[in-house]
Amino acid sequence: MLVKRTNHSYDLNRCLVEWENIQSRFGDNLWSKPLGENRQTCIQRSNESGGNPFTDGTGSIYGNNPVKDHILISQSDYIILNDIYEGTVFADVIRDMNGERSRVMHMSSHSTYSVHKDKSPRYHLVLITNPNAYFIFPTLNEIVHIPADGCVYEVDTTLPHSFVNCGKERDHLVMSKKLTS
Repeated sequence: MLVKRTNHSYDLNRCLVEWENIQSRFGDNLWSKPLGENRQTCIQRSNESGGNPFTDGTGSIYGNNPVKDHILISQSDYIILNDIYEGTVFADVIRDMNGERSRVMHMSSHSTYSVHKDKSPRYHLVLITNPNAYFIFPTLNEIVHIPADGCVYEVDTTLPHSFVNCGKERDHLVMSKKLTS
């Protein structure tokens, strides 16, 4: 199954209030890029990252970042919760899902990601969305919308996929599913 609703759900209003409080306290220091662009902020960090704990795990961590290229970092290294998330619903979600490399991703209106594959499935908790935001699985001719309903969804992002936001801005918590050996 490409997208599967898990048995984990959270109070979406609490998620939004806590997210707004964190953003108002830390502002642009949280984000990998300026306001108005697709951007990310890390909820979990690595002991090896050595820079900004809110941005070091954003983007590709697999050989495309010259700052990170000298260190072999994997998503399983990003398991330390950034202090500002202690006691929040975000800490609860990560603990409940046993997630790693957790981030909040902001997708600007009318934007898209290139088709790519991830090394593991991802969990998604949509905070803010619109009816015109979709995962696209081009090799399977599938298009899927995930609602902002407080539920965590598992998405098989190991398959070629993209995300298209044809509407207003979208924010979601995304975390990597731990792979078992």
